[in-house]
Amino acid sequence: MRYEITDSHRNMPAKKREAMADFFCEVKGIPSKEDAMQQVEFCDWYERDFAVSWFEVIAWDAGQAVGYIRVMRDPKDARKWLSSDVHVREAYRRRGIATRMYRRAVKTLLEYEAAETLIASIDRDNTKSIALHEKLGFRNTKRPCKFADFYVHPEDTKFVKPLYRYLPVPNIPQAVERMLPLWMEWKESNGESPNEEKERKALGECLKKAEKKEVIFDGVWRGNRLVGICTDVMGELTEYNQESE
Repeated sequence: MRYEITDSHRNMPAKKREAMADFFCEVKGIPSKEDAMQQVEFCDWYERDFAVSWFEVIAWDAGQAVGYIRVMRDPKDARKWLSSDVHVREAYRRRGIATRMYRRAVKTLLEYEAAETLIASIDRDNTKSIALHEKLGFRNTKRPCKFADFYVHPEDTKFVKPLYRYLPVPNIPQAVERMLPLWMEWKESNGESPNEEKERKALGECLKKAEKKEVIFDGVWRGNRLVGICTDVMGELTEYNQESE
């Protein structure tokens, strides 16, 4: 099984385009290959209008497309992304393909520094899809889904998955002065009233241990915002603080 990231159908070889049409015939119940090819060409529209803000994860097996996810960025907010058209051929279901496609999608999203949230719009009666997304860390907001100007079914429910990056802290002696303002800003944006002296002391203690190599110290980032601090002591992960969704 091979998992491919693509954001270009115009450069896709004819055999791959035909394989995608065959895939859409099956998973979407499209009656003819000609009609399914229109679905493939629909992706060309994304390339024209959203060239830098969408991509696909396609699962291939022996030249056959067996799984698919499309991921789109909000044109007005680089922090928000929407996953849609999640499909796996019936004969390939219950093999973890959708899970692995989502992992590839998240890994790709984390290459975009501003990305903070992955959103899914799910039919409230689609229990299998709900179970999959909850297993993957999506939270059911129990609210209707709206995403930029894209059409989503009005009865779908919005599921959200926060995107975190764990990055080592360089230049530890100077890290407090650089990280503290970001940390204070994040806590204030969540309705807290942090005490700067207390936060400075707690952060400083973590950094001192890291400087002595007593712990491995990482900053937890959501997009460009510092939202948490974690340390690894003898393989046991402890968190100083982190947002709650």
